[in-house]
Amino acid sequence: MRITNKVMQNNALSNINRNKELQDDLNNQIATGKRIMKPSDDPVIAIRSLRLRGDVNQINQYYQKNIPDAQAWLSITESAITTTIDVIKSMVGECEKGASDHLQTSDRNKIIDSLKALRDEVYKTGDADYAGRYLFTGFRTDTPLSFGSNADLNRRYEITETFNFDDCEVMTYVDRANLGTINEANYDTNTILESDIDTVNYYRFRLSYDEIDGDTAAQLFKRPTSDDPEATDPFFAGLGIDVTIETDPATAYKAVGASDAEKKVILIPSTGELVMSKDVYDAINGLPEAEKNLNVTYTKSHWQATDLRPEHYFYCKADNEKGVPDPDDPTKMLQVEYNPDYRFNLAKTPDQRIEYQVGFDQSVQVNSYASDIYQHDIGRDVDEIINLAEDVSKVEDMVARFESMKDDPAYDQAIVERDLDAAKKAETYLKDQLQKYFSKYITKAQGYLDDADEVVTQNGNRDKRVALAENRLNDQQTTFTTLQSENEDADATDVAVKLSSAEVSYEAALMATSKMIQNTLLNYL
Repeated sequence: MRITNKVMQNNALSNINRNKELQDDLNNQIATGKRIMKPSDDPVIAIRSLRLRGDVNQINQYYQKNIPDAQAWLSITESAITTTIDVIKSMVGECEKGASDHLQTSDRNKIIDSLKALRDEVYKTGDADYAGRYLFTGFRTDTPLSFGSNADLNRRYEITETFNFDDCEVMTYVDRANLGTINEANYDTNTILESDIDTVNYYRFRLSYDEIDGDTAAQLFKRPTSDDPEATDPFFAGLGIDVTIETDPATAYKAVGASDAEKKVILIPSTGELVMSKDVYDAINGLPEAEKNLNVTYTKSHWQATDLRPEHYFYCKADNEKGVPDPDDPTKMLQVEYNPDYRFNLAKTPDQRIEYQVGFDQSVQVNSYASDIYQHDIGRDVDEIINLAEDVSKVEDMVARFESMKDDPAYDQAIVERDLDAAKKAETYLKDQLQKYFSKYITKAQGYLDDADEVVTQNGNRDKRVALAENRLNDQQTTFTTLQSENEDADATDVAVKLSSAEVSYEAALMATSKMIQNTLLNYL
């Protein structure tokens, strides 16, 4: 092959250009600190970089975002539950005062006022939120636990509550006959004897709400099963018992508590109670365990701001909030269905876990359920104490009125003495009942505290899991970042040496080429 000057020049320029390309690559490595600029520079490094970057980005997502968010949620949850525990303990303290035998009227009124405030505070604490998301409402993080002051206070709900036999309580009612109607003007015409004042025992299932709609009779069914969710087998009708509605609680209590009461089951809409006579209680007790479960379906259309929203606790249907009519029946509202599985669930706890990914294939539940902490009975028990305390105050006023009528010649003293004896007997019974209610609440409140303590423990265990994941991710972040650096980052010293060598080679090539191209064919002519 004949080598001409032109060939030598082209080869020299090509080699010099490759040297400049090498210098450019080395300069880029020095400037960026990276070994490659594009995947074609080294496909193996490029593929490994993609994998390592994906791992590092995923770890950073867990470590820098998910874990702090989960820790904040768990921390606020613990704070809310701890506050709730403190409030319930304060309620227990007030009840311990109320259980005293030497309680004055003024002291009792102070206790009742405190209990009212503490009852409302419990449910307000349940409305705690984190970054606009309510903590205890399951998947419905945009819906508060209680109604609050908004347009929903007149929203109609059809609620289904599940009861088992253990939910049935034996209660005592103080029958005051017509004592409450007697005053200075009719004391001698309204006959009442001390023997008319008595106590009656009855059995009841207490619904979670009072003031339910009385125009729609509650439906009482055996609990359906997941295999037959639409089963509507009547509960009491199967026992040959009809359920009636009574608007006056006293009438209902006396009816089912009478010694000769048979097959009596009465729904009291105002108090939200399903009361029954002893023979009905015994009949239910005699059923097989699987048949002792009862579903009660009722409607409620008027709410207080402190009432707990039923969609967080029960199976229910509610009129849609936008007022859209039902296309099948334009006279009715289109309904929204909540928690259909509750009908089969005796545990009464929804499965609405909110989980955060805190590691590779590892998630931690961060939410706690309202039904485990903010139970309806907390407020319902306090309401019953308040109502009973008000009854005590009324009878005390009546006793004081009869006391003032004594030794007054304007009144028949024999009749006054008779009425006074009846009033004092009622006062004794009611005070004894109130004292027992206070003591009973102390016991029940301990159960509420145990439930809350369990939730705090669960929350703490979740927080520990998150902390362990955080420590592990911290180590993994260091490891993967190091691997990524070793794979992608250029060795500055090594690159600098190579660049210096390339520059020397480049300068030498320029000198050699310049001498080579000085001679041409003309020099030999």
